[in-house]
Amino acid sequence: MRKRFVRRLAPVAVMALTPMAAVTIATPAVSSAQCDPGQYWEPFSKACLPLGQGPTPLNCDPGQWWDPSGNVCRPLGQGPTPLGCDPGQWWDPTTNVCRPLGEGPPGPPGG
Repeated sequence: MRKRFVRRLAPVAVMALTPMAAVTIATPAVSSAQCDPGQYWEPFSKACLPLGQGPTPLNCDPGQWWDPSGNVCRPLGQGPTPLGCDPGQWWDPTTNVCRPLGEGPPGPPGG
């Protein structure tokens, strides 16, 4: 009797859970800001920008690198020093803090 109940319940459970699984797989991760469709959150300028548009790297001289947080060229070896984050964390240079993996930089104020 119990096996028959489980056999009847299993297809119902699958039908109920399938839409939730599809939404979970098909929905992209939410960024730290709620940008309009066709836009993305750009953490250095702290603004929503159209897809395909973003900061343009400067053409730095040899021995320099482009620092997008200040939009300047810096000598190699100079710049923000990454924190020694614990395993399962990443260094967020925009705020100089360690964040859990999967967590993005903060969104716009009031956003």
